Amino acid sequence: MSEQTFVLPSEEVRTQVLSQSGQCERLVREPDRKMITGVSRTQWWMMERQGLAPQRVRLSAHCVAWRLSDLLWWIEQRKAA
Repeated sequence: MSEQTFVLPSEEVRTQVLSQSGQCERLVREPDRKMITGVSRTQWWMMERQGLAPQRVRLSAHCVAWRLSDLLWWIEQRKAA
């Protein structure tokens, strides 16, 4: 994997990547995040801290999720690198 800083997608890009995948925007919990990205929980956490992966959204004290569009955009960026 190449190491590049993750840049949040614009609203236009979010719409485009969701449309291309046939998905609508939603919050994705850890099991689905792992399935979508193929990256282990520990590796993802380290990548988040380094700014290389989308940041989690805190839903409560013990509950986090990620925006599906951020994950799809992250995958697209990895393909282009």
